[in-house]
Amino acid sequence: MSILCVAVNLRAFLEMNRQSLENQRLNSEIEELTTVSVSLQEEIKNLKGDPKTIEKEARKIGMGRPNEKILVPMN
Repeated sequence: MSILCVAVNLRAFLEMNRQSLENQRLNSEIEELTTVSVSLQEEIKNLKGDPKTIEKEARKIGMGRPNEKILVPMN
C-alpha cells in the first residue's frame, strides 16, 4: 500500500513539475510576443502619421518628391 502511495505521489509530482516548466515556457513566449506586438504597433503608428517614416518607406520603393531625380542603382 505504501509503495502505491509513493508511486502516485511521484507521478503527481512529475506531472506538476512538467506543467510548471510548460507554464514558464508559455510565460516567456507571451513576454516575447508582447514585445513584438508593441514594436509593431509603434511601427504602424509611425507609418500612418510620421512624415519622416512615410518618406523613408516611400523612398525604399523608388518614390520621390515631385521634380526630384531618383537615382536607381544598376546591379
